[in-house]
Amino acid sequence: MSKFNKISIILDEGPIARAYLNYFLINNSLSNKIIYLVKKSLFPDKLVLYFKFKKNYFYPLKYLKDKNIIYLIEQVEEFFNFKKNFINEMYNFNNIKKFKNFIFIKDRKINSNKLTSYILKAEDKFYLNTGKQILKEILDTKKKFIHIHPGYLPLVKGADGSLHSIDKFDFLGVSSFIMEKKIDHGKIIEREKLSLPYFKLKNFEKYKIADIYRIWFAFVDPLLRTYHLRNLVEKKIDIHNNQIYPNHTKENENYFTFMSNAELERTFKKIFLN
Repeated sequence: MSKFNKISIILDEGPIARAYLNYFLINNSLSNKIIYLVKKSLFPDKLVLYFKFKKNYFYPLKYLKDKNIIYLIEQVEEFFNFKKNFINEMYNFNNIKKFKNFIFIKDRKINSNKLTSYILKAEDKFYLNTGKQILKEILDTKKKFIHIHPGYLPLVKGADGSLHSIDKFDFLGVSSFIMEKKIDHGKIIEREKLSLPYFKLKNFEKYKIADIYRIWFAFVDPLLRTYHLRNLVEKKIDIHNNQIYPNHTKENENYFTFMSNAELERTFKKIFLN
């Protein structure tokens, strides 16, 4: 039986975290333990969370008012088979209040002594990572940290995985694995390939490359990962019985860094139709 619908969630604010939370909310999995990383402050937690939300999601909230982007979002939801308005709902600040089991860690860093100490004492064995911080010391706790990577491992490792997949291999890939200290390296739980998406973005030429990059990682990349999370839950994937990688495979392995503007422009022109 899958344990993903009961897994503890390390909430590091960002579009990925908000997409996962909205999926669990829709799935009525409100008892998942939420371990919220928040910077220590003299202000009340609720106030800190609100201002953090407004700061972190300035661009997504701005784009959600753009008619061209709203039309694009509807296509993204349809491509990944999510209900209409899933993306709009995931950027609702109040979603977080609906979960029952909340733990605040007053340190923003995922490798902090505070979080490590908490996890060492906790009974939970599996944790879902929602952020992009690199896990190092926290892995010494010997607990299992699961990450969903927007690339087909080991073919696509590193930054901008979803975009490199499109640019270099003409498909979208996504993989879940148990994290190790080497980036995007560990025992694979499940991996998938999806056909190349084509989205219509009206007035494409009016948007800067930086805008489209933000749009991609605010709306498309999080849904790719959440699509995979949903499949893990619905297929009842046994996270205790995962594949052994990389020791027992000889597959091609590529590590990519952040894309250049030329690579981004080439990739965006491939998938966004005017």
